[in-house]
Amino acid sequence: MPTPGRYPHGVIRRRLFAVGFALVAATTSAMPVAARSPTVVGTGPIYTPLAADDIASTTNVLGFKPFSPAPFRVAGYEIRTLAWAKLPLNGLSLPRLATPPGADPQGIPYKVVNGKNYYSPGNIASDGIRFVDGYVRTGNPAYLAKARVRAAKLVEIGLVRDGALFVPYWFDYPGEGLRGPWVSAYAQGLALSFLVRLFRVTGEASYAGTARSMFAAFRLLGAKRAQWVAYVVSGDLWLEEYPAARPTHVLNGFNFAVFGLYDYERLTRDPGATQLLRAALSTMRRHAAEYRVPGGISYYDLVHRTRIAHYHTIHTWQLAALGAISGDSYFTNLSAAFRADHS
Repeated sequence: MPTPGRYPHGVIRRRLFAVGFALVAATTSAMPVAARSPTVVGTGPIYTPLAADDIASTTNVLGFKPFSPAPFRVAGYEIRTLAWAKLPLNGLSLPRLATPPGADPQGIPYKVVNGKNYYSPGNIASDGIRFVDGYVRTGNPAYLAKARVRAAKLVEIGLVRDGALFVPYWFDYPGEGLRGPWVSAYAQGLALSFLVRLFRVTGEASYAGTARSMFAAFRLLGAKRAQWVAYVVSGDLWLEEYPAARPTHVLNGFNFAVFGLYDYERLTRDPGATQLLRAALSTMRRHAAEYRVPGGISYYDLVHRTRIAHYHTIHTWQLAALGAISGDSYFTNLSAAFRADHS
């Protein structure tokens, strides 16, 4: 997976933001902004995403209030805005438009578990992010069409609990003691990034409403709920890829959830989102070094302490992205140390 990193500028009316966030994910109707012509950059047309400054609410009437008092540590970071091309999962090779084998009639791949076909929300969301980016980079509407199909599928397979839209896995995962439908901060974060970016590109209020409902899931702190992706232990806010009876603190899953919070916070400047993002950064600032194995491959998690080279590569660029987001050189330097440990 990936490479990291002020959003490019575009045009949108502020009222669209207010309307979008008043709607609920599955029931909102699309409200497209006026079609925009591509601007020619180099040799190809580039569709500019909507600018964060054009859509951020000044009153935040429909936003989320921060937890008060906060049940977790909150770092005082001034969050930085990254360029579109520097956002996680953007700028990779363009995704293929051809339907892959083992896909449903809409072209969405299945995951086969015990001989049965299931959808994988994490994969759907990460593919969706790349299709949105493909549209931004090329102007080819086929990429946008693929992204729309995936957004609709995430809503279709979703679960609404206490006003929040979760995107669950519907199969069992015995390895972590999870029974379907189980949810994951990893998939929830990727889905949140996807819907935010799809809204930024299309200006359609239904996608903003879906993003708001997905973000709400991070505020339903576990671990005593049937579905939860975030909880507090010893004053730290943890975002769990596998929210089981014994959470394992998976590093890459935590960070993909952070990137989802980041995309949402930069879109809305919602103080409730800012608080959660700063809290998650605080947790990672306190614990990231625990995953390091000097001179070797980093730990995938803090319980099983599995070591996989592929995930070490992901950890390395994720830490660099956290440094870019927060302005904290600690993350940047730790990323360099990870890189030196194993390349």
